[in-house]
Amino acid sequence: MNLLKISDRKPDMLNMFTEKYGVYQCTLAVREAMMREHHTNLDESIITEVLKKGTADIDGEYLKTIITAAKVYTAEIFRKLREHDYNPKLMKLYVVGGGGCLIRHFGEYDKDRVFINSDICATAKGYEYIAYTKLSKNGGAV
Repeated sequence: MNLLKISDRKPDMLNMFTEKYGVYQCTLAVREAMMREHHTNLDESIITEVLKKGTADIDGEYLKTIITAAKVYTAEIFRKLREHDYNPKLMKLYVVGGGGCLIRHFGEYDKDRVFINSDICATAKGYEYIAYTKLSKNGGAV
């Protein structure tokens, strides 16, 4: 999970952080919950479907376990954001990448202050823009 504070429409490179807390870690948390509660191993494609769509055509108890694990995980995302000075009453949150599906389906947030970009290439486009800007300022040199 990469965090970047933007002030006055400009990226604040001194307030950029990486947390090892992405969708893959959520998948692992779901697997652990399924093993703990149902003593079963779940195919990754089913976990991915639930995380992307919020549901899947599986047993209701299994689905409930996945959703509960995803909600706990998503609450932890917001806790980690607050550790990096995120305050939903003072700022807006723009979510880009795979975590957007988690937040959209399982998060508790103010929909007027959190914006989720569904473009799966958005993160790469953002890094491309930063690189282009840096190259332009340095006359083409990195």
